[in-house]
Amino acid sequence: MKIFSLALVSVVCCFLTSCAPPKKESKKKYSVTVVTGTKPYAGTDANVYITLINGRHSSDKNELRNKYNDDFEPGNIDTFTITAKNLTSITGIRIEHDNTGDSPGWFLNKVVVADKSTKKAYEFPCYQWLAKDAADGQTSKELPLSKVINL
Repeated sequence: MKIFSLALVSVVCCFLTSCAPPKKESKKKYSVTVVTGTKPYAGTDANVYITLINGRHSSDKNELRNKYNDDFEPGNIDTFTITAKNLTSITGIRIEHDNTGDSPGWFLNKVVVADKSTKKAYEFPCYQWLAKDAADGQTSKELPLSKVINL
């Protein structure tokens, strides 16, 4: 009887203290438009990543890549679709590259993230180099929200 009682107490405690499997995180699709500057050598051959931020919450890091395209060339406006954590709004982004390739330095004008489900787009101006050999030497920037655009 003691063994049965102990097992029953364990099951009840487990039930009350969230031994249940974690809830699956809700995700959604976002459209990310990246505008590369037109300065000489503004484009990058590096792998580029974005993280969406809402206060203390953030998405996973997502690679921005269109197969068979030469993305992030000077003057390019490149659009990507990512699947990321469902954030109620986006207050910032982290944009970065891995400093690989023949010409990794990159002059980023701005990023626009669109959420078609809420019919809102979020604009993040940068107008800076992300390069080890230029400006502040950083290949990662955290950009605050500049404006929200109703789609």
